[in-house]
Amino acid sequence: MIELLAFIALLVVGWVVLTSLVSFAVTLGAFIFMVLVWIFIGWLAGQLIRGKGYGPIKDGLLGLLGGVIGSIILGIFGLDIGGVFGAIVTGVFGALILIYSVRALSDDKDFPA
Repeated sequence: MIELLAFIALLVVGWVVLTSLVSFAVTLGAFIFMVLVWIFIGWLAGQLIRGKGYGPIKDGLLGLLGGVIGSIILGIFGLDIGGVFGAIVTGVFGALILIYSVRALSDDKDFPA
């Protein structure tokens, strides 16, 4: 009887650990995907906004930071858009705000605001 209870307890613990690991992996995968989307959006925004971009690495970093800023700003207003579409909208919103702000503060005439 004790062996059966120990086996059931082991199954329950194993199930809890397994579901936690799968949940973590899915969450981590979604986070990595969101970061990659924001980097791509930063690069794309750098190409689309008037003037030239800062280069793929700096544009990507601006997109990543813009995605974080977009998440904060949209979160302040209570807007939480989930999924791939939400990552894209948040990234575009934040990247455009950040890139326009950086270019407005820049003395370089190659980057009209």
